[in-house]
Amino acid sequence: MSGLRLFVLTMLFLLLPLTVLAGDPVVGKNIYTRHCMGCHGASGAGMMPGLPNFSRGEQLFKSDNELMDTVRNGNGVMPSFGGLISEEEIRDVVAYLRTFL
Repeated sequence: MSGLRLFVLTMLFLLLPLTVLAGDPVVGKNIYTRHCMGCHGASGAGMMPGLPNFSRGEQLFKSDNELMDTVRNGNGVMPSFGGLISEEEIRDVVAYLRTFL
């Protein structure tokens, strides 16, 4: 592999959102099922008007940090899950949300 190609690949890897790399979508699915599915639905389509439709990618083009902040602090009618679930579990949920894309 050429030096330039290795450099470019290394830089791309460093730009990846490490939050999701650390999250486990399998664990995130279990947490989503327990805490999120009642409002957001099993398919992510949203069970109430005004909720994002994850199955259409709504809100999922935000950064991992933005999604984690929303889960942690709540938003509008969505309650805060900070303190109820750990930071690692929040990362896992965000990793699972990415599977809807």
